[in-house]
Amino acid sequence: MQALILVDIQNDFLPGGALAVPEGDAIISIVNRLQARFPLVAATQDWHPRSHGSFAANHPQKKPFEQTELNGLPQTLWPIHCVQHTQGAELAAALHRERIARVFHKGTDPGVDSYSGFFDNGHRQATGLGEWLRARDVTDVYVCGLATDYCVKFTALDAVGLGFKTFLILDACRGVNLQSDDVQNAVAEMVQAGVLVLDSTQVPTACSPPSEMTTLFTGKFLSLAREGHWEYVERVNATGAAIIVAVTEENKLLLVEQYRIPVHARTIELPAGIIGDDGGPKEESSAQTALRELLEETGYQASHIEPLTCGPASSGLTSEMVTIFRATGLARVNPGGGVEHEAITVHEVALEQACDWLAAQAQAGLMIDPKVYAGLYFVRLDTR
Repeated sequence: MQALILVDIQNDFLPGGALAVPEGDAIISIVNRLQARFPLVAATQDWHPRSHGSFAANHPQKKPFEQTELNGLPQTLWPIHCVQHTQGAELAAALHRERIARVFHKGTDPGVDSYSGFFDNGHRQATGLGEWLRARDVTDVYVCGLATDYCVKFTALDAVGLGFKTFLILDACRGVNLQSDDVQNAVAEMVQAGVLVLDSTQVPTACSPPSEMTTLFTGKFLSLAREGHWEYVERVNATGAAIIVAVTEENKLLLVEQYRIPVHARTIELPAGIIGDDGGPKEESSAQTALRELLEETGYQASHIEPLTCGPASSGLTSEMVTIFRATGLARVNPGGGVEHEAITVHEVALEQACDWLAAQAQAGLMIDPKVYAGLYFVRLDTR
């Protein structure tokens, strides 16, 4: 079953609050729409005693946002916020609550902060959220709320650590961004840990229980399933796919060419690979897969990888989800070409000539994967 977790959508985190998250109120209408899509909704609520050790006011000579230590753990000091039984600690007035099955308090121990909805920052005590979800047979959790770079991030990371398939609904979150790239780095950290990032429009309607699924066939790499009247394909022993948009310092887009048996043709594609396939280590994250596949297929090593978007590979055909990454800081360390039987040809295509080059390849009889054009779209967004 799927559950929606609403993280700390409270008055003190909204504009005008004691610790306002920029545009924090902009997520409420999105979150309200999302709730109807889930059979189970839970919320977390910062619920601090006024004496909490994370408050700068409780540390003489200290100011908000300074770094210190609290009982052996690194601690950012915050303005006084979300004090128990105050208006600031209440859930936002505009937040629909009819479908929220339970609210879990966190940050109640004055000696330790609790960003995550599952545990305190030292993982010394649990809030009960994990056990509550397990008791209701939840397997997939969708996380959103405030703030992306703190409580949302740690809730998502703990969800993955507890074995839940975890999705971050990015447009239903906002971040503090004490540093200008905190949100970007937080999303990258979540993706590297295995969190799948998507937009609220990509969230499936989950409030109606699915039909019983029947497996019709299972092979080494794929299985064929039937659910109701629908037949579709699932990956065996894999958790999705990673696709890489990589542009060299010479402003050339990295593309790969290989023969694809299902279409009986050579195809031009972005570098890509399956998460958790035979070529990668067990429990490999999508970001690690992207780095590995880029190196194997093109010979280029990237110093930085960041997610651009996540969504279904072909929603009518397969349950597989793909994440598109941007790779930067490229350095070629080997010729590439893939592993064993792949026989990949690497193309470095000047961006200004890419459309003409692709048209010429199609004219010559090669097939062009449409995701290549998605890659060009993201590249051009960067150059605006």
